[in-house]
Amino acid sequence: MLFQASLAAGGVALMPFNYLQYGIDHGKGLITWAKIPWDTMTGAQYALYLPLIALMLAFTVLHFGLTGYFLWRLAKWLGTPGAFGGFINVPQKNQNAGILAIVASLAMTANVFWGPLGFFVPWVSSNLQALMLPSLIFFGILWVALLLLEVKALRTWFGKDVDRTQFNFIWLLDVSAFALVSLAGSGIVAISTNTSIQETAAVATIITLVFGFLWLLYKLVYLISTHAKAAKLPDNPLLPAFFLVIPIACLFGLAAYRVVNYLQPQLTVDLPDSTALVVGSYALTIVWGLTTLYLIRDYFLTYFRRSDFAPPQWGLV
Repeated sequence: MLFQASLAAGGVALMPFNYLQYGIDHGKGLITWAKIPWDTMTGAQYALYLPLIALMLAFTVLHFGLTGYFLWRLAKWLGTPGAFGGFINVPQKNQNAGILAIVASLAMTANVFWGPLGFFVPWVSSNLQALMLPSLIFFGILWVALLLLEVKALRTWFGKDVDRTQFNFIWLLDVSAFALVSLAGSGIVAISTNTSIQETAAVATIITLVFGFLWLLYKLVYLISTHAKAAKLPDNPLLPAFFLVIPIACLFGLAAYRVVNYLQPQLTVDLPDSTALVVGSYALTIVWGLTTLYLIRDYFLTYFRRSDFAPPQWGLV
C-alpha cells in the first residue's frame, strides 16, 4: 500500500508536464526546458508556467525518492519468511489487491522518467530513442509481473468460502495497475521510431488494455450491484476508493488514443475516432466524479477533516 504514495507523487508530476506538452507550441517530440520559448513569453505566461514547472520538479524528485525508499522497504519485506504469501493469499475484503500498487507505481516511474525527468535532464531527452529498448524490457518485466500477480490474486478472490459481498472499490487497484502498464506501453508505441519495438509494445498494450477494460466493467457492475443490494455505503475509511475509477478511465482513454493512432494507418478498416476515446473517457470521469461527490458528501462534511489517515484516501489524489 505504501507505493500508492509514490504513485500519487508521479501522477502530480505528470499533470503540469502534460499541460506544458499540449499547451505550448514546441515542435515535435516531448517538451523540455530548452524548448520553451522564454524570450517571447508574456508576464502572464511566466506567472502560469513557472509555478507549474516548480511543482513538476518537486514531485518528480519526490516520486523517485519515495520509489527508491519503498523498493528498499519492499526488498526487506520480501526477505521476511511468509510475508508475501501471508498477504497475497488473504482475500478478505479484497485488500490483497494492494500488491498490484507496486506494479502500478513502477509503471508510473517509466512515464515520469520519459516526461518530467526528461524535461529537466537533457541527457534523457536527447537519448530518448536509445532508451526505448531498455524501456521495452522494463515494460516487459512489469507486464509479466502484472499477469502473474493477477492470476495469483484471482485464485484467492474466486476461491471457496470467500464472501465477495464484502469487497469494495479497493478491488480496483489491480485494474489501476493494468491501466498504468497500458499507459507505459502506449508511451513506447508513441515515442519509439523503431518498428520492432513499436509492434512488440503495441501487442502487449492491446492485451492489457482489452483485459483491463473488460475487468473494469465486470468489477463496476458487481460492486455497484452489491452496494445497491446492501442499501448502504461501505465504512467511511473506504469511501475515497470510489475515486479510483477516475484515473483508471482517463489512463485507459489515453492509452487507447495512442494505440489507435498507431494502428489506424496500418489497417484497412476504420477504428473508433482516437479523440473520441479520450473525450469519452474524460466525460465518464466527470459524471462519475460528480456522482461520487454527491453520494459520499457526508464523508467530506462530517468525517474527513477529523479522520485518521487511511490508504484509500490516495484515491482522492
